Amino acid sequence: MLRGAIAAGLLGFVVAGTGPGAFADSAKTVSGNDYLHRSAQAGTLRGNEVVFSGRRITVPVVAVAPGAPDATFEVHGQVNPTLVIPAGAKVRFELANVDKGMPHGLDVTIEGPPYAANPDLPLHKTPGKRSANAPAAMGRHPVVSLGVAPKNGNGPLVVKQSAWFTLKPGQYYYVCPVPGHASAGMHGRIVVEKGQR
Repeated sequence: MLRGAIAAGLLGFVVAGTGPGAFADSAKTVSGNDYLHRSAQAGTLRGNEVVFSGRRITVPVVAVAPGAPDATFEVHGQVNPTLVIPAGAKVRFELANVDKGMPHGLDVTIEGPPYAANPDLPLHKTPGKRSANAPAAMGRHPVVSLGVAPKNGNGPLVVKQSAWFTLKPGQYYYVCPVPGHASAGMHGRIVVEKGQR
């Protein structure tokens, strides 16, 4: 039902979701070093922007990489970079939480900073489920959600994945939905550009 609402453009930003839906997520386990290397090589660096090209893009995001500041995301070795994605591309976000002491999540929203300490973004405890407060403020309603990734120990990383989705041209934000994290700086901008491939 939710997938149909998203595909119909209810939010006005998602053109289509494929697979189980843009809110559904899955998880896999991978070697920490392999994933960190993959994230560091993702896209092309242009200042503090990471530019992606192609028709099918996976964005590997790291929450609190080793040596990075607390409450940050890293892509291509950059802290909270602006992600530039071509309009019409099928996109999937992945999130590996490397922080051993705290859970982190990733939602894509149309609402930009500043963020309240307790944003009205859903805290996803069950994959594919939304909390009761999710629809309360459409401005902070997530367009895509990976939910919350558990804190990792010393074993393989758990990597959360979104379903494949497509965004219309415009500006979006990726944020951590865990209370206090977005307001502490755990967010970045996404620019979806026409004509870029």
